[in-house]
Amino acid sequence: MSRRERGQTLIETIVAIFVLTTGLSAGLALAIFAFSASSDISERIIATGLAREGVEGVRRLRDSNWLWGKQNGKLLACPDLGAAEVCYVNWLGPAPYDIHGAADPGTPYRLSFNPAAAGNKLTLDQGSIYRLYAQLGGGLSHTVNSQPTNLFRKIFVIYLCQSGSINGYCPNGGYTNSSPLVLVRSVVWWHGKKCPVITDYNSPSDTTCKIVTEENLTNWKDY
Repeated sequence: MSRRERGQTLIETIVAIFVLTTGLSAGLALAIFAFSASSDISERIIATGLAREGVEGVRRLRDSNWLWGKQNGKLLACPDLGAAEVCYVNWLGPAPYDIHGAADPGTPYRLSFNPAAAGNKLTLDQGSIYRLYAQLGGGLSHTVNSQPTNLFRKIFVIYLCQSGSINGYCPNGGYTNSSPLVLVRSVVWWHGKKCPVITDYNSPSDTTCKIVTEENLTNWKDY
């Protein structure tokens, strides 16, 4: 074999190593990207489910109020439907299935689930901790333990004004349990690799990694 032929073999080997290295690097980069994208999609799917759960939980409280009123004789006369007609005046409360309302969309609540409760297992409360924790028996809730997640949830219940609305919302004192329409807004947010650094974990406005689900609930039994 001549010197020239030996040189060509060395060049071919170097080229082959370069091609192999490039291929492995590209494959590794693709695998890392796919893993990262899969993690982000998984968080969004979970957050979407939790946001929807928040809305459905409030809907369940509303439905329970209707059943409670009918079974316990809480139906009252409705002035706007005629003296002979009765309706669910307190379709959003009071206890045991109280749906809190806010005069503006800035008052947040938590949807809490207590499987050990004798009566109503779902409640809305104004706790200050919005992080969700993995519970020993399964599921997520705001009950603080040693298994915190990177997920947070806030619930807003906004009453429709009977009159005198300001930008679509009620001024202070302008809402009642007999309002025919409420807006339920469920916000779930999280922190992760693709999210901006969160300085206030209890503020969804601190990150773009969030899911917002809204639904209007109406008192269709009366109106």
